[in-house]
Amino acid sequence: MMDLNFITLILSGLALGVAIVALILAWIGVGRSKRKLQAMELLLKELLKARDSARKQLNELHSSALGTGQKLGELEKGIIAVAERQQELVLHDPDSRLYSRAARMVELGAGLDEVMAECEIPKAEAELLISLRGAKSR
Repeated sequence: MMDLNFITLILSGLALGVAIVALILAWIGVGRSKRKLQAMELLLKELLKARDSARKQLNELHSSALGTGQKLGELEKGIIAVAERQQELVLHDPDSRLYSRAARMVELGAGLDEVMAECEIPKAEAELLISLRGAKSR
């Protein structure tokens, strides 16, 4: 039979071989893990750049929207001022009020004599107003 030392030596050699194979497999796994980690780090850097770019664009849009809102507010104030001024002119200009009234009367179907009498405007102007407003209402 075989000597006990020989069997121990063979078993020790096998154990050493298994340990070496295990170390080689572990080393390969570590290398793969490192490559995966590097790929993930690269992806993370790209994602952070994309996030920063999107944040910058969002800030620019926000600033632009604020500027547009301010401009719209200024325009609204201007429109209100023009409308108020127009209303003042209409109220303070008696001729304008007469012609506005005459135009409304023509739109409601008033005749030449009625417009001339109520608004105290000359016949030629009343005829002109009737021809202009009458053409629009047809």
